[in-house]
Amino acid sequence: MYIRRPSAWGFHPFEAEEERHEIEKCFLSKHGIGDKPRVSESGMHRIVGAVVPHAGLVYSGPIASHVYYYLAKDGRPETFVILGVSHSGNPGFATMLDAVWRMPMGDVNVDAELARSIVKHSDFVDVNPAAHEGEHSIEIQLPFLQYVYGDGFRIVPITVGYGDYDMCVNVGDAISKAANETGRDIVVLGSTDFTHYGAIYGYTPAGTRPIEKVLRWIYQTDKSLIDKILSLDAEGLVRSVRENNYTMCGCLPVATMIIAAKKMGASGGRLLKYATSYDVQGSSEAIVGYASIVIEKKQ
Repeated sequence: MYIRRPSAWGFHPFEAEEERHEIEKCFLSKHGIGDKPRVSESGMHRIVGAVVPHAGLVYSGPIASHVYYYLAKDGRPETFVILGVSHSGNPGFATMLDAVWRMPMGDVNVDAELARSIVKHSDFVDVNPAAHEGEHSIEIQLPFLQYVYGDGFRIVPITVGYGDYDMCVNVGDAISKAANETGRDIVVLGSTDFTHYGAIYGYTPAGTRPIEKVLRWIYQTDKSLIDKILSLDAEGLVRSVRENNYTMCGCLPVATMIIAAKKMGASGGRLLKYATSYDVQGSSEAIVGYASIVIEKKQ
């Protein structure tokens, strides 16, 4: 049994009660949903995919709360397939099988049967637990899921490093096939932040002043990418990021999520909340865009 311990220092508290308090603050904050989530056992189960941010809780947590609030209203999925960014650049797609994520609020079990089925159906998903060490993009989702669902869920974590659109198609198709093969009720989460703007990122295409001009450029750029997601245009999303050298870090995880969601009957996306780190915390030195989006089936 592989045990993956918290490693995203500074992104979330590593003590259970403090973690629970911080997550609750995200839901109730000015940029949060403004209410505590309540799981509906008779939910419609319309949500098959979602986009969630992965910065520290004090930055993107309030924005992320919107997705998790609506997931709770939608029901109780058995397993969350979470596609995250490999910021260290691990190539391809990597998951794990017989494993547990030992988080501050308790253990989160990996759905080994579903993970094995995904690996079987994909040409590109490797079993490589080490690819997840030190990576925050999946880890930061787990406190939200634990706050909402307690220990009543499992995950299949998949990090995504270097890759291309064809790989996304293969893996997205494999996730859908695996869900059918195992009979799992799943939701696929694509973890990403949007524009990373500032000298610290080496990225200032609209300059650095005035701040209103910078924010307008970020809002417009991120809207163009969000529109691709809402229309389920996975290929257009990847092409736009690559051709324009945009700094959205998780276009491949999100594209893979969209492909899987479409295979599972998704008909469109819905933007729940967008804001930047400047909106949340007020710092103009480095600005990052965050969005919460759900991908849904028709009723």
